[in-house]
Amino acid sequence: MASTEKAAELMLETGEFFTAQSLGKVLSISANKASALLYNIRTTNKYKTVDTGVPNRKVKVVSIYGRKSSMRSLQNQALLFARPPMLANE
Repeated sequence: MASTEKAAELMLETGEFFTAQSLGKVLSISANKASALLYNIRTTNKYKTVDTGVPNRKVKVVSIYGRKSSMRSLQNQALLFARPPMLANE
């Protein structure tokens, strides 16, 4: 099940703008559920976002709690190599 936090981490990691439809496709959820996640991301203070406005709103996560790198990126830097998939908590 997709959560707001998981969606935000993915968006921060890719650095791309997402619509409800494109986020839904990546997370394998409906566009309606992805739209709700994007709304939560845009309106919650822990996420800093940039969006293109309506119509056809696209949202990009710039930081999470002020952190501008994804958790996966920070873990890889700490380990000095990419974390093996079987050890990932995802």
